[in-house]
Amino acid sequence: MHKLNLLEETRYEKVPVKIFGNDVDASAAVAQSIARVIKDKQAKGETAVLGLATGVTPIKVYKELIRLHKEEGLSFKNVVTFNLDEYYPIQPDAEQSYVRFMKENLFDHIDIDMANVNIPDGTLPEEAIADFCLAYEQKINSYGGIDLQILGIGRTGHIGFNEPGSAPNSGTRLVTLNDLTRSDASKDFGGKDNVPTKAITMGIGTIFKAREIILMAWSEKKASIIKKAVEGNISTDVPATYLQMSSNAEFVIDEKAAVALTRFDTPWLVKDCVWDISLIKKAVTWLSQTVGKPILKLTESDYNNNGMSQLATEKGPVYNINIDIFNKIQHTITGWPGGKYNADDSQRPERA
Repeated sequence: MHKLNLLEETRYEKVPVKIFGNDVDASAAVAQSIARVIKDKQAKGETAVLGLATGVTPIKVYKELIRLHKEEGLSFKNVVTFNLDEYYPIQPDAEQSYVRFMKENLFDHIDIDMANVNIPDGTLPEEAIADFCLAYEQKINSYGGIDLQILGIGRTGHIGFNEPGSAPNSGTRLVTLNDLTRSDASKDFGGKDNVPTKAITMGIGTIFKAREIILMAWSEKKASIIKKAVEGNISTDVPATYLQMSSNAEFVIDEKAAVALTRFDTPWLVKDCVWDISLIKKAVTWLSQTVGKPILKLTESDYNNNGMSQLATEKGPVYNINIDIFNKIQHTITGWPGGKYNADDSQRPERA
């Protein structure tokens, strides 16, 4: 069941989003969420079951967990982990292996029992993978499911290696990697041709069963896909949109990854704005493109019907706004100093 969103500013957002000034602060907050789960379980004498991710995104989370262990005594002795995915085929000691990644970035620096660490096996013969995946699911279930699952997001919208086309009820399985995913990994492998074409991944259905889900994203490179995942329609084309159906999921992102969200990209649609010239120019240009009219033909109705009534009221009349922005754009493009359009010209912009 969807949670009601009572804030006008975030009305386009279909999943809770926490935004931090930078990835360091955001990573520290995620690490604290993980530490809370571990401590709560410790207090009850129970096992904490964590779903872990790899890649650049969680590195600072793991760094903070190591700090909490070494400086604040956070113990991982009651923790069982299940990693999201692994390339296939790959050896565990390969530089790009997620086994090696997890050891170097977390496990080698904390007091976790390695017998409690579970990562998909990239060395299996292909005919053994189906049975392995079934056993992976059964092992997760034997611990009562995952308490907290952390995720990154790929530029295809994948979570884990659940590429576009993945079903919302999918389980752990062998998948074929998207071409863009392989391109993004090419630097790590010394060229795209060296990137495995397949991977073993937890399914979306497996992820969905976690009692808490945190998807993380940093940098402007992720802004476009974050907007699709948070504000777009649920679609197999962007697997992360399935998280909109969960009442246990939240997105933790930095300011750079948030720039394409409506409240930052077109804020006049969801809140009152402080109208400086830069924002006015952006808004009027956007309105022109949205309604398919030249700037000088924009009307009061166009402003009012597209979330810009505040601008029309505070800075209007609108034909003066149109003329001012038209002249500024012409000057920027051509350096054209004279012949400015003015309110007395015969081709005065239309009014509603």
